[in-house]
Amino acid sequence: MNKQRFTNMLLLIISLVVVVGLIGSFVFSQKQKTTAPTNPNTETTSTYTKEQTPPATETTITLSSDKKSIMENDKVLLKIDHDTIFNWFKNDSQLCEGYNLTSVIDREKFCRNLNSFKSQTRFASIIVSPDKIKIGFSIESDTLTPDKVVGIFLTTDNTVKLLSNYYLGNEFISFSPQSTYFVYKGICWEGLCGLFVKDANTLEDKISLNNPEFLDMRTVDANFINWITDNKITYKLGTETKEVSF
Repeated sequence: MNKQRFTNMLLLIISLVVVVGLIGSFVFSQKQKTTAPTNPNTETTSTYTKEQTPPATETTITLSSDKKSIMENDKVLLKIDHDTIFNWFKNDSQLCEGYNLTSVIDREKFCRNLNSFKSQTRFASIIVSPDKIKIGFSIESDTLTPDKVVGIFLTTDNTVKLLSNYYLGNEFISFSPQSTYFVYKGICWEGLCGLFVKDANTLEDKISLNNPEFLDMRTVDANFINWITDNKITYKLGTETKEVSF
C-alpha cells in the first residue's frame, strides 16, 4: 500500500512538471510573436534640432536715390556736402574765384551756402574696389554742367581726396584686380584727356599718359582699355593701342 501510494505521487509530480513545462513554452512562444524582431543592420536614427547660423550680410555699396550720399547697405558712408568736397569747390575749383563768382546767377550762394551747394551738387557715378574699402567717384553740379571732378574715398580712415580739376571729360575709370592701383581720366583740354594711375592706398602717382606740359599741345585723346595684370594696362592713344607697366 505504501509502495502504491509512492508510485501515484511520483506520477503526479511528473505530470505537474510536464504541464508546467508546456505552459511555460506556450507563454514564451506568445511573447516572441508580440515582440518586434531587431534587425542588426538597421541604424538607429536620432532626431535633433541644430541651431541655424544666420548668413552673413553681403556688403553692397550704392548711391542713394537722390545721388547725394554713398551708402553701404543702409549706412551712409559719404555725403555730398562733406567739408572736403564743399571746401574744394569753394577754394580750388575756380568756380568761386573772381569773375566766375559773379558771372552766374546764384553762383555766390552756391559757393558760400552749404544748403545751396548740396541742392545743386551730386555724385555722378561711383566705382567700388574689389576689396570694397575704396570708392572712386565723380561729382557734377548744376552750376556748371556737364563738367565733373574725380575723387576717391578710403573707408579705412574716411579720407576724401579730389584728384582732378573741374572740367569736361574727367572720369574715374577703375581699380586694378587686387585693389592696389586705380586709373582715371583727367586734365582734359578740348575733349582730349590724359590717363593717370595712382597707388590706391597712398594716392602717390604711378604713371601719367598723354599729359603734356602745355594742355593746348595735346593732339590726341587717351582711353583706358583694360587691366592686363595688377600693374599693367592696355590703353589707346589716338588710334594706336599700347601697353604699359608701372
